[in-house]
Amino acid sequence: MSSYRDDLISNVVSVAEAEKTTDREAFFQIYTEKLEESEIIEDPIYLHFMGNGRHNRAVQLDGYAYNELDRKLSLFVIPSISYFEEITLGKSDAEMYLKRGQNFYFDADKIIENSEESSDGYGLAFDIVHKKLVIETVEVLVLTDYNKSQALRSIPSETVNGIRCEYGVFDLSRIQLMDQSVNGKEPILIDLAKDFQAEGIPALKASETDDYSAYLCNVPGELLVRIYDKYQSRLLEGNVRSFLQARGKVNKGIRTTILNSPEMFFAYNNGITATAEEMSTKMTPHGLVITGFKSLQIVNGGQTTVSLASAWTNDVARGSHVQISKIFVPMKISVVSSDRAESLIPDISRYANSQNKVSDADLASNHQFHQELELLSRRILAPALGDQQHGTYWYYERANGQYRQATYKATATVKKQFELMNPRNQMFKKVELAKYYNIYRMLPHTASLGAAKSFKNFTDWMLKQWDKNPHFVNEEFYKKVVALTILFRRADTIVRSADWYTSYKANIVAYTLAAIFKQVEVRHISKVIDFEKIWKEQSISVAWREQIATVAPLMYRSLTDPDRGVENVTEWAKREQAWKIAQMVPFDLNPRFIEELVSRSYVETQEQSAVKQKKQDDDMNALIEVYQLGSGFWKEVFEYGQREKIWTMKDMSFLKLAMNLESVKEITDRQAKVIMMLLEKARENSFPK
Repeated sequence: MSSYRDDLISNVVSVAEAEKTTDREAFFQIYTEKLEESEIIEDPIYLHFMGNGRHNRAVQLDGYAYNELDRKLSLFVIPSISYFEEITLGKSDAEMYLKRGQNFYFDADKIIENSEESSDGYGLAFDIVHKKLVIETVEVLVLTDYNKSQALRSIPSETVNGIRCEYGVFDLSRIQLMDQSVNGKEPILIDLAKDFQAEGIPALKASETDDYSAYLCNVPGELLVRIYDKYQSRLLEGNVRSFLQARGKVNKGIRTTILNSPEMFFAYNNGITATAEEMSTKMTPHGLVITGFKSLQIVNGGQTTVSLASAWTNDVARGSHVQISKIFVPMKISVVSSDRAESLIPDISRYANSQNKVSDADLASNHQFHQELELLSRRILAPALGDQQHGTYWYYERANGQYRQATYKATATVKKQFELMNPRNQMFKKVELAKYYNIYRMLPHTASLGAAKSFKNFTDWMLKQWDKNPHFVNEEFYKKVVALTILFRRADTIVRSADWYTSYKANIVAYTLAAIFKQVEVRHISKVIDFEKIWKEQSISVAWREQIATVAPLMYRSLTDPDRGVENVTEWAKREQAWKIAQMVPFDLNPRFIEELVSRSYVETQEQSAVKQKKQDDDMNALIEVYQLGSGFWKEVFEYGQREKIWTMKDMSFLKLAMNLESVKEITDRQAKVIMMLLEKARENSFPK
């Protein structure tokens, strides 16, 4: 524990120093990143507020996160950092901190009365008082490097003034357990008897392989509601959560069946598909029943689940409790071990959702675009700088927890070598990629929407580009992505360090960079940003820093203008109107900045060459793979297609070339590419290899 504490505090201090922020904000950033990765929260915002509410009671807040799907406001409170001292958080102190956070919500009106409009906390308090956020649950979480006492094993939730209040403490030991898990997540452990006083879920074992086992179940509607009520959107797989956030969570048809024809629910509803890492069962006189789950996730049927939960809460006057007690929900569950989860669960999700409205964009996390970018990030070394003897990698984390898993259970020596070549501060995630590229596309309001919605917008764009020409994902594109990452992070530091800065950093940075990109596009149409220079120098120039320092306060004043359309600045920044107004703010590009712009035609030529080279590389790789698979394999493909009657005469002519590699003089790159496409055609028709 002490070595983990030492590493954590050293990380806090180094982040604070590198990003020129307080230790408290660095601590918040490190802890909430872990909570985000564990899918406990999303889009946390740091703010530090200390004050008094009504009756002079203490109020403290160190940040918040809002979950639109769960209608939950999470409030974070950080006690003073213990640094290298071992301190135990007792029950009375924990209750004090939790109460301070809770007071922020219930005394928000007093906070508005006693605070400056520009102060941290004012905007959130305003939104609470004026009901700008739909809030059904307030969750107060203490984030600390103390160790909690045994008396704090569980803190019961309660209802206060009609609001459900939940409490939690993330202490050093709890964060360490999350950090040391395979996927960085805190597993959901469900004991149906202990947690929900349920005898179990009737089940029938349907299939078993080396990778998974599958069961068909019949879940009582009330039990499903109670499980969801406890864990809420954490129970939903990421793609399902994104789908529901984008399209609304309650299905009117499902609601009608619940309230009017509950006995027909099983017949009318497709049910749910779920996965779990582990599942406990027992045999009873009536057959097999499920008694518990580890890491249960719904990968299809999220709308069914949420519609049931919503009706249970919101339609009580129409007898929803009685109606739902009559409902049974069909469920198919696959038990997948943690080491196979990353590869199997996305496929289970994709196939389970292939018959409904979950789009390609919702399921794009494992799209080949991200796989290609991941491969580029593992292959291309960034230039060595200064007295460095070697270059390093910018690590693209396609799936949550990849960076951690790369050294999971590795020796200290191996881990140190990995981190030397892949510095943690050079790791970037797919949601960050989406944000940075949306800013480059001059959509700062979209980048400000939050991780899920920003990623969805980027994915819509990416899929269109991919359909036009997948070869745009190449070395030049990868270097541009890294340059955008460097640019955003340096701009973040500049804004945070400015004398005028108080809050709304992420929005200011997004608008600042987008405004600069827009000025270049409008006033210097033959020029573009020199991303190659940023890549080579792994930093931004003095001219860039000066330009950001000039534009950032202008964007801050635009976003915080008293006449803005929405009181809360963070919410206003999400509106397209905010960006339209910001574009009208006049400013000049500095002469030194203009000198660093490069010819648009030159860059376009470079990009076209990179696309052409990527196509040639892919064609060559196809040729190599055709030969590596061998004539025997291609004979199997040919014969399978013959049996399934999927080949045209033209298809067969190409496959006959592959079946006779030894006698054919030479296969061209173009022919090899067609042959590999025929392999995909066979696989789409269930070819097993």
